[in-house]
Amino acid sequence: MDRATEIRLIAQLLELHARGETQYHETTRSHATERYTSAQWFAREKERIFRNQPLAVGAANEVPNPGDYLALDWLDGVSLLMVRGADGQVRVFANTCRHRNARLVANGESGCRNRFVCPYHAWTYDSQGQLAGAPDFERGFVGLDKGRLGLIEFPSRVIGGIVFVHPDRNRRVPADLLGEEMLSGMRYLDIENQQVYKRRSYVIKANWKVLLEGGIEAYHFNVAHKHTLAPFFLGNLSTWESWGGLYMRMILPKKPLLEAPDLPETQWDMRRMANIIYTLSSTVLLLAQPDNISLIRMVPLAVGETRIEEVLLVDRPQDGGSEWSADELRRHETNHNLVNKILMEDWVLGETIQANMQSGVVDAVHFGRFESALTWLHDEYERAMDVEQMVVARQV
Repeated sequence: MDRATEIRLIAQLLELHARGETQYHETTRSHATERYTSAQWFAREKERIFRNQPLAVGAANEVPNPGDYLALDWLDGVSLLMVRGADGQVRVFANTCRHRNARLVANGESGCRNRFVCPYHAWTYDSQGQLAGAPDFERGFVGLDKGRLGLIEFPSRVIGGIVFVHPDRNRRVPADLLGEEMLSGMRYLDIENQQVYKRRSYVIKANWKVLLEGGIEAYHFNVAHKHTLAPFFLGNLSTWESWGGLYMRMILPKKPLLEAPDLPETQWDMRRMANIIYTLSSTVLLLAQPDNISLIRMVPLAVGETRIEEVLLVDRPQDGGSEWSADELRRHETNHNLVNKILMEDWVLGETIQANMQSGVVDAVHFGRFESALTWLHDEYERAMDVEQMVVARQV
């Protein structure tokens, strides 16, 4: 986001607020609840979305130093191992020993290692995925080429500080996957220089779309978040832009925006006046607040079950050292817990929504004109799913 864009977006919000409006869609939209509850829909999602296109898996600075690693519980029972190699490159492997398929490290584990040693038979891999050693390999595994038994690697690429993986190992992540405006946004947030404060992981019993929808509309703020977010925001006001695919930037203005008309434009500050949300494919949301960024991983485990991983990204220590001060730690801990409290307000509602959908009592959901980002989401989703083809197939 360059300076001209920042000023344009703030001016747009001020104009909408002055008119008592928000960013509208032309029409109301309705969808059958089947797309949230059907095993057939979920199977097609895996085929068309989660196995067929690059997916964001996290921030490169979750593994900032050579040897740093993070094991992620991913779709279809796959465990991913994101590692920064000795050469400084981030790679993503299957967290699976090539001998008997034992897992090298537990899901959710992170740390720093020069070697990954299988807990079953001690086959050992270096940080670039090569098989570095195996007990009595030459005598016991005659005919096998050690050089061809490195960890299974998924095609990956770091773009704007975000790690993208292609689940299809015969394809690549395009260098131009993110448009310039999205890349500009990553630079504006200084993603590449953020540090991980803490993570937390848990499973929510709701479809991934139910949870994603709650993150990209403000209509619910005054009700669902009346004691947390609502006092600081401007009600049902938001704007958003997309540049193709499931990639979008949303601006959620806060009350300091109302000071802007009395300030020179040189003092207009988006990070102070609004929260910024980026959707990065279907698996990662970025929520930027004034002094932190929450990276929210959303991994669909089943049609009605999603793993959530919260990662709080913060600036490096202000004194230039390697440790945050006591004041910085208190602020980061407060933000870490506050983000979780607000998310849980959404997630608890999401679980009740999913349960009601699965009961079959109501068979549709409706998006109002001011929930225009939800209409955008489902338009892109339907393109990826080729919903028209599904309808034709059913009729046949």
